[in-house]
Amino acid sequence: MSEVPSQSSKWRRVLPLIASVLAIVIGLLLVVRPAFLSPSAATPPPALQGGTTADRMPQEGEAIPDFELPTLDGRIVRLSALRGSPVLINFWATWCGPCKQEMPLLVEQYNWNKGKGLRVLAIDTLANDNVDDMRAYAKKYNMNFDVLVDEKDAVAGGWNVMGLPTTFFIKADGTVAKVHVGQLTPDQLKENMKLILPN
Repeated sequence: MSEVPSQSSKWRRVLPLIASVLAIVIGLLLVVRPAFLSPSAATPPPALQGGTTADRMPQEGEAIPDFELPTLDGRIVRLSALRGSPVLINFWATWCGPCKQEMPLLVEQYNWNKGKGLRVLAIDTLANDNVDDMRAYAKKYNMNFDVLVDEKDAVAGGWNVMGLPTTFFIKADGTVAKVHVGQLTPDQLKENMKLILPN
């Protein structure tokens, strides 16, 4: 009978100490946790082929992150090597219906403006496509510009490109003039081209 009160009185003496220790531990976790577990500290941004990083879609007015990717015929194209030229970067896929409607417009704009230095980089990823289908598609649509293979989804994934098609209009100085998510109409394409082409 006497053991129960003594056990209970022991707990009454120890409980405030346990509560104090828990309060200190919780306080330390609240202070220290953000430094260790914030997205920027816990996981560095994905590295793009070519050594640069990005963890979000490039925005208008920002410098476009550099990358290098192989073409369908095995050449390597590095974006920074195109500095001085207006560049249109188009993310597409062979199975994308709106891409099929948009691609002839891109080919037409390239053919009209390649004399002004325009470069078009059409990027597809092997995440949901294959090289044979890409080659057949490029031939069908007469894509006589650089068709790039994003083998590891490094650029599209690193830039958080969520919808197809997505098009970036890049000025000759390497800054983003316009980002268009979704299919471009002929008028939208012409207006956006004016933002990057020399007068």
